[in-house]
Amino acid sequence: MPVQSMPEQRSGTGKGSPGRDTPFAARYPPPMCASYEARFSVTQLVEAFDSHGAPLVFPRGLPNIEPVDEVRPTDLAQAIRASADAAAELVPMRFGFRGPARPGGGKPPPVINFRSEGRAFGNGETSGRALVPASGFYEFTGDKYPKTRWRLRGADGGFLALAALWRAGRDGEPDAFALLTAEPGPDVAPYHTRGVLPLAPDLWADWLFDRRPAEDLLAPPPAGTLVAEAAPRG
Repeated sequence: MPVQSMPEQRSGTGKGSPGRDTPFAARYPPPMCASYEARFSVTQLVEAFDSHGAPLVFPRGLPNIEPVDEVRPTDLAQAIRASADAAAELVPMRFGFRGPARPGGGKPPPVINFRSEGRAFGNGETSGRALVPASGFYEFTGDKYPKTRWRLRGADGGFLALAALWRAGRDGEPDAFALLTAEPGPDVAPYHTRGVLPLAPDLWADWLFDRRPAEDLLAPPPAGTLVAEAAPRG
């Protein structure tokens, strides 16, 4: 079943059509998980996915993954999708789908989040399920700028595998991914009204290879899965 194309938020945009007199921060609240941390090694990924039924292959050769403190929309980052013969491939993709055209023209912001509830997601030749490895992701709190930035990481110290969708690039653009979201679990609720979806390792293969319906897999993690730490810039 192909991916349903129903975005939730675009980078840097809010809901509705507020007027020009509305303060900028209210008109354009930050989307959930607009950036994340990617500090892990190829060895960590290979060992983890191999031990959970989704051995990795590298169609473009073994990558040299440099640690990244903050992956932002439109950056290239590592993502994992199903390959042939029950294997998974690690490929660089752009963070964020191409956004829908604006009525007045101009370059639209990328779609970085997709609402997961009530939708079916499958694999096809040009789109499908994916996982995005991350060592943590960022959320913000506060009513005034600069807001407090928080880093949420796995309580066990390992990397997270965030549920995502991928699409083939168009017009020479690279393939891209967007992160799936749902109602926040107890660890995320103090920081945002929506949350990304780190999947437990025993669900990785079922998600990637479309072995179970999305509704059986896409749920907020239980309390204690994530730890939040203040992460001020600079």
